[in-house]
Amino acid sequence: MYNEKEGHGEFVKAVIFGVRAEPARVPMFQVMLESGAQWARVPINKICLQPCEQLPIEQLVWWDSYGYEFAVHQFSFLKNHKVTALGRDGVIRTGNYLFTLDWMRTGWSETPDQHKNHHIIALQTGQLIAYPNNRLVWLDPSWIEPAPDKNWKTPTKAIFVEGL
Repeated sequence: MYNEKEGHGEFVKAVIFGVRAEPARVPMFQVMLESGAQWARVPINKICLQPCEQLPIEQLVWWDSYGYEFAVHQFSFLKNHKVTALGRDGVIRTGNYLFTLDWMRTGWSETPDQHKNHHIIALQTGQLIAYPNNRLVWLDPSWIEPAPDKNWKTPTKAIFVEGL
């Protein structure tokens, strides 16, 4: 709110009500502050659900936005699901699923082995992260036994019925 010049470490209550994406930038949000001020293009590293120590941006987001176009899904199957996230620093952090950004109409989003969702996760610390499928392990003690096969390979083929 002070163009990164001051206010570091301050916590201001707000409501997130929108998402914004621009190519080669981290996911951004529209927020309404408790003062009535509305802010646009707030990067994910400036948002937390409670006062917390801020992690470096490279621990919060694996990939920049692919483009301007995306769909927002809140998959009911994943709603509030506990999940562990593997950071670039090798640290596993726990949080809860909020929603998913699914990129579309960009070169990378149409390539089978490059398509990546941004699952927005609220860490237990209060920070939000945007992580792809292959950095998350979902937890549900009623039926999931977390042990992903590390030898799995990313699908590389597009499947279609009519040839190009």
